[in-house]
Amino acid sequence: MPKIFYVQLTVGNNEFFGEGKTRQAARHNAAMKALQALQNEPIPEKSPQNGESGKEMDDDKDANKSEISLVFEIALKRNMPVSFEAGPEYGQGMNPISRLAQIQQARKEKEPDYVLLSERGMPRRREFVMQVKVGNEVATGTGPNKKIAKKNAAEAMLLQLGYKASTSLQDQLDKTGENKGWSGPKAGFSEPTNNSKFSFLLYVIGNHHWS
Repeated sequence: MPKIFYVQLTVGNNEFFGEGKTRQAARHNAAMKALQALQNEPIPEKSPQNGESGKEMDDDKDANKSEISLVFEIALKRNMPVSFEAGPEYGQGMNPISRLAQIQQARKEKEPDYVLLSERGMPRRREFVMQVKVGNEVATGTGPNKKIAKKNAAEAMLLQLGYKASTSLQDQLDKTGENKGWSGPKAGFSEPTNNSKFSFLLYVIGNHHWS
């Protein structure tokens, strides 16, 4: 089977994952999913010009634009941040949130469902508790902000499903003995290091084999 390219597109607080036989196809696939979600929400209307309705003008313009361009344009109108983050190939060094989502996509199963369970502590020492559900499996993670709590929940779920944790967490588990005797498929990952504002998170995964 040919290699499959994956990308992650983040628009505001929403994440969209695309796949394709080429990098560009995967990018357009992710953008198409984001576009479908964004178009279901109302867009501020502009006043008609030259006797045409605003909708007719937008339709004519949209026909000549790519999904990626439209996503950036709509997000800009709504003051929503957009990012395509870069990542390594074959799942090495992958963000656990993205890793878990890609595993579910490869299995043709529903994407992970994250829920914020609680927010506690003093303002300067806040602790967030995030829960993630995959099928019948449930795991939780904590952190000083929602992003880290979500990441930790994803790591906990990966461990629960039988995948190896990132290096930092794995070292901690080995030292404490909490992960002794763990068995199952192994998949290493870590936080992406590319901080480019509009970079692509790209993975090349051959035959859906997680190594």
